[in-house]
Amino acid sequence: MVKSPGDALLVAARILIVLIVTILVVSLVAVGIGIGVLLSIGQNKVYELISKAGAPEEAFWVVIAGFALGMVAIGFAASFFRVLHQIILSVDHGDPFAPANADRLRRMGWLGVGGQLILLPTGAIVAWVAPYLRKLGEPVDIDLGLDPAAILLILVLFILARVFELGAAMQTDLEGTV
Repeated sequence: MVKSPGDALLVAARILIVLIVTILVVSLVAVGIGIGVLLSIGQNKVYELISKAGAPEEAFWVVIAGFALGMVAIGFAASFFRVLHQIILSVDHGDPFAPANADRLRRMGWLGVGGQLILLPTGAIVAWVAPYLRKLGEPVDIDLGLDPAAILLILVLFILARVFELGAAMQTDLEGTV
């Protein structure tokens, strides 16, 4: 197959995805540090701060759980974009219908499913914590339900995975007849 090193769209996509993955990894580290700071400060010190809003003591552990779920969600997103980067590299090398791309698309679909599922407990945590944050004057936007557009994207990814499987099989058959 022909390599396409000069394709501006592929170059831009590669750069953008590397930037996105970098931001996500930095965010992952920052949230991990945040959890570490909260744990090192200790539950009593943090409770002094959140008790001003009338939050119960268990709010500390709910917030820790929220941060942990956030780390999982960020990890899913980073993995999603890393896999997309691998697909772009295969297109750049002229082999888009490689069998591995069908697996990658399927993996992206499952990462999307995981990302949607993680929103459910995360949304519950945000809904539980929101009234206390509002008492402290913090604006809270609660919109962490299932996203219909994301669900549609997940379905498209699984369908494209099947299309790529068929494309790879057709390419193998074609190469076998030549």
